[in-house]
Amino acid sequence: MKDQLLKRSVDAAQRAVRHYLVPEYDQFLIQAGHSFELLGKATLAAIHPSLIVDKDFDSFLLVCAGGKHTQRPPWNIKTITATEVLRRCNQLHPRLRDFEKRLALLAEYRNSAIHLGEIVEDEKKEIFHAFLAATSLLVDELGLKRQEYFGGFAELVETHLDDSLAQTNRDVAEQLARSAAIYAARYSALEKEQMKVVVKSVEASYSVDKYERVLVDCPACGQKGLLSGSCEVNWEVDYERDGSISGGYPVVTMTASDFCCFFCDLILEGAAELEAAGLPTTVDIEDPDPQDFYDPPEDY
Repeated sequence: MKDQLLKRSVDAAQRAVRHYLVPEYDQFLIQAGHSFELLGKATLAAIHPSLIVDKDFDSFLLVCAGGKHTQRPPWNIKTITATEVLRRCNQLHPRLRDFEKRLALLAEYRNSAIHLGEIVEDEKKEIFHAFLAATSLLVDELGLKRQEYFGGFAELVETHLDDSLAQTNRDVAEQLARSAAIYAARYSALEKEQMKVVVKSVEASYSVDKYERVLVDCPACGQKGLLSGSCEVNWEVDYERDGSISGGYPVVTMTASDFCCFFCDLILEGAAELEAAGLPTTVDIEDPDPQDFYDPPEDY
């Protein structure tokens, strides 16, 4: 199933790029949405085909080798919508959240939730970039070569992504310089003891969360800023000397998606901007509480 979905996604992706270049923008949106939905389903099916099935028992039987018990033909499996594909892939690959807004637009087109004429003209380049970058991320995760997926457009895609990254680096450099100037103008006249009071007050105003919002040094001003994202939990097992399981503990990692600093007004969005500023895109959470991730039995 994964291979079939992938082949159809490749065809749609190359059609999407071709339509964008012509330009035939409506057709690009249709093909891009179709391509990303199929690629997302291929990503899910690589784990297990049941992950692309909607709430339909006969369809579950078909993908779980129980087809002889179903009344639904094998070519009529009821699968999840493009919006649900995006939601599930976001959980598997948090970096996709950098492109979530514009990928959601493609999903809505795919689900016929909005009319093609409602697209904002100024969003063309941004949606094209989101499609190429997010597609490349999933293609890499599947272990495919971009040349195999994008075919004759592979070099164009690489050039586009490289140019976009270079522009991001330039934009972030300007933001850092601007925020450093704001910080200097705002606080340079304060005495040391006055500044201590300000720092304490500003840091207390951050809405910190142990797992999804943590304080880190701001790359522009050196004070504390808020790094935000989503957390992922993996459970590790403790063993006794005889090999039996004695317990377990959670290993929690936050995948960062944005940063803000109340001292110098620096705002960064997405992994590319965080990396350009020298900020971490993943943070290992120290001393997570196991009870934050499961409900122990009453007699525990």
